[in-house]
Amino acid sequence: MSLEQLESAILALSPEQRRQLVVWFEDHRNDLIGDGDLDDELSEDQKAEILRRRDLALAHPELLEPWDGTMERARKLLNEFHRQKAAGR
Repeated sequence: MSLEQLESAILALSPEQRRQLVVWFEDHRNDLIGDGDLDDELSEDQKAEILRRRDLALAHPELLEPWDGTMERARKLLNEFHRQKAAGR
């Protein structure tokens, strides 16, 4: 199967099936891409927090914000924080 065929098959899945695929992929990431060194650098608490956030995102996708525009939103928030701090609030 080509990468294009695989992409098409994944996009044809229902949203719930895609969520299940994401969980499966994350559970098997080290076997698939050999990124085991990163896991060795994380504490058990950090791993648990990552999994908690993943599960929250999968359970409540409406809480997620798109990546597009993230830096702009962060800059606006930071600028507002600096303005409030400078105003003595």
